[in-house]
Amino acid sequence: MKAEMLVIDKSEFDECSSLIEKEILRLFPKRKIQRVLLVVPPDVDLSLFDYSSAKRGRYYNIPPYGAGIIASHLRQNGLNVNIINLNNEILKQCINSESEEDYDFNKVWKNTLIQESNRFLPDFIGITCMFSQTHKATSLICQELKRIFPKIPIALGGVHITNLFMSRQNFKKDLDDFINVDLFFFFEAELAFKVFIQAVNKKVPIDKIYQVFFNSSIHKIFFPETKVPSESEVNIIPAYDLMDISELYRYGVVSSFACLKGEKVRYATVLSNRGCRGCCTYCSVRNFNGDGVRCRTVQSVIEELLMLQHKYKVEHIMWLDDDLLYNNERAIALFSEMIRQKVNITWDCMNGVIATACKEEILAVAEESGCIGMTIGVESGNPEILKIIKKPGSVATFLKAAKNIKKFEKINARVFLMIGFPGETYGMIFDTINLAIEMDLDWYNITILQPLPNTPIFETVINDGDTEALDSADIRYNSGPSGKRRQNASQVECYTPLLISKENLNNVLSKMDLENIWMYMNFNLNFKRLLKLKNTIKLGQQLCYLKFITELVAPDDPFPHYFYGYLQKKVYGKADNKIITKLETILNTSDYWAGNFRNYSLSLDELRN
Repeated sequence: MKAEMLVIDKSEFDECSSLIEKEILRLFPKRKIQRVLLVVPPDVDLSLFDYSSAKRGRYYNIPPYGAGIIASHLRQNGLNVNIINLNNEILKQCINSESEEDYDFNKVWKNTLIQESNRFLPDFIGITCMFSQTHKATSLICQELKRIFPKIPIALGGVHITNLFMSRQNFKKDLDDFINVDLFFFFEAELAFKVFIQAVNKKVPIDKIYQVFFNSSIHKIFFPETKVPSESEVNIIPAYDLMDISELYRYGVVSSFACLKGEKVRYATVLSNRGCRGCCTYCSVRNFNGDGVRCRTVQSVIEELLMLQHKYKVEHIMWLDDDLLYNNERAIALFSEMIRQKVNITWDCMNGVIATACKEEILAVAEESGCIGMTIGVESGNPEILKIIKKPGSVATFLKAAKNIKKFEKINARVFLMIGFPGETYGMIFDTINLAIEMDLDWYNITILQPLPNTPIFETVINDGDTEALDSADIRYNSGPSGKRRQNASQVECYTPLLISKENLNNVLSKMDLENIWMYMNFNLNFKRLLKLKNTIKLGQQLCYLKFITELVAPDDPFPHYFYGYLQKKVYGKADNKIITKLETILNTSDYWAGNFRNYSLSLDELRN
């Protein structure tokens, strides 16, 4: 980003055409692209990778859906395409390794990259970077690819890259990490990528190019024009034959809802529409996908599902949609067709749905079509916070949604809650806790706000003087398999359960307060309420989920182990001795967890008796 950027507007194209032709010829001397390699980086780099988590199958191993969509588009033009899924490869070799000493994270992805790249011999390489925590891994992969193929142009795109570029006044250093990248593509770029290749191949004029930034050129040429794929253009099925779909489930997970199926099942992901009707200030979906929602035809989605069912033996899918229930009639039509055309696949929506869409008639057909899990986006129970973050919902709509979804017991109903909004007080969080208690759903996924670049709330945080938010290395790392909370547990004092009082309701929370309140909410909203659980269906769901947590997510956290044993005793009459032994080991070796256990008045005697 050191050179001056030359922004090419369509009206200025003629006078710059010779310069653009020169840059394309520099990158592609033969003006021919026939073989395109698409690379999916590991979700994290070595510094964030946890061997034990990966070994027990904790990491997400999501199908490379976006790369599959691009591959299908390029194949339509007769191009030869291959996908290297490095995330799956590092997880596969970890699972198959004998020990941590036997496993070399960097060697795995580098060897895979060398072998597959040399086998395929691409003319052009495309890389996608979806998440902030993938930043460093992507940078290293770009370096390695340029070392292997110094003359092959590299293109980079994805949500994270788009957000960085659109916030480039704060992220020049981060973009400099990608000095080996020749071209950046922004937003939904499958068509822009396709048109660019057509222009290189002289199939279309170069003035058709859009949504691309020439990073390696002296003039830093930027084509700012954007085109959002239309509803007819999103009716495309990804190239599943290139996506490792038959083995992903062996080495990771797709969503925590899939555990409700019991043993591991073959899974996939499907995108039925793009965009979201909401414009929440903490979310970058609208900035990336544009305004509104574009829906695929129902039959296009059904054809994809039937192919997954019959050809790839998929048993469960996670919808990738950010607004799955957009348009009541379409949602009902989609689920009804799944029933009518006998799509025998269960599904979940871990990304979350908008509360106002949780109408009884939609939920009824959703359950019948195979829905086993759904998360409602709530975030806050305080009206002022909801207004500030532009949440498309109110306390009343959240309660109505909860009332409706509780009528369908087969759907495991969860809620997204978020704390740490700018200016948020104890009293505001107390409103969120009270709302969650009144909603009385199955689980509450509580996160601490991590402002993402290219979002309104990010700018608010920066303007308030929080310069730490500028460091992309800390974004979105407070939870998940690479989260810092549990990694740092031994360095933190025991959390105290009594945090909210009349004296501090108007106090704004500090960062340490947020950690304390997170523990308080997690225990009281998720675990403590299990003591009163009686519904047979819900007991079965929670047993499956607590098994998932104890075995994959948090094997050293005594809370899920204790309540897993408690539910075992309630359902089967006895807690598994392995659970009790594990709890004894944790509490005898960790002052941190032993202190928390005492703070919340838990006793192993309750499980032994």
